[in-house]
Amino acid sequence: MRKVLVRTASGIVYIALMVAAVLTPWVAVPLAIFFVIVGLYEFYKLCKDPTLRPSFAFWLVSAFCVIACFLNFEILKFEGAPSIPWLLLLCIAFVSIFIPELIQNRDSSMSRMGLGFLGQMWIVLPLCVLFLIWIPQAPEQVLAFFIIIWMSDTAAYVMGSLFGKHKIAEKISPGKTWEGFLGSCAITVLLAWVLSLIPYFQATGFTLWQWIVLALLTEIFGLVGDLIESLFKRKAGVKDSGNLIPGHGGVLDRLDSILFATLPVYAFCLAIGF
Repeated sequence: MRKVLVRTASGIVYIALMVAAVLTPWVAVPLAIFFVIVGLYEFYKLCKDPTLRPSFAFWLVSAFCVIACFLNFEILKFEGAPSIPWLLLLCIAFVSIFIPELIQNRDSSMSRMGLGFLGQMWIVLPLCVLFLIWIPQAPEQVLAFFIIIWMSDTAAYVMGSLFGKHKIAEKISPGKTWEGFLGSCAITVLLAWVLSLIPYFQATGFTLWQWIVLALLTEIFGLVGDLIESLFKRKAGVKDSGNLIPGHGGVLDRLDSILFATLPVYAFCLAIGF
């Protein structure tokens, strides 16, 4: 019973922080930075490679340079600022991944550099787009995105528990079933229809079919993100990416679906002109 209460309480705090981030940049910006630091650290720990320790510091340097670029272009909006400093930041972000391998000249350098770039693309870039671009542009879209993805996770678990027989990827995530996925698709599409009727979310300007596409994109890419993180945990031999969130695991355990779904869903919103 105590575990259930702890899990529920920490889940409420997490959801409250995410909703608060949608409502104000004073929460969104520090939360993005926090998620980037902790997410990269959890990824580094999942790699189970002690030779990565010097590289991790440079991963953070690269991440902060990327965050600085997004902050200045999208949040602070220094329209008259010269372009060279921000291009320089991007160059530093890029080169930082290579520096530890150039200094130490160790074996398997390609693998470590690849992991560095993967961390930036998988964790840093989606979080910057989500918190530093998408939220300021269209908070109602992001809140809808969060609601759909949270419902997707819950619905997949419930439907899979009740009807699940056929595994999606048994060796990676034994609990994921096609019945759970398809049932979750149906429920999230229904939820998208409900959201389309609520005045706050009507500000998105989405038509019904666009709401349905948004729900399906969130569902599909969220599942892929969940499976990818499960693959890393399986290879690392751990149940959770961390223990920061009581009853839920680490930051990556809570953000796995969001990280992978953010870019395609945001691209869809841009494509339809919103």
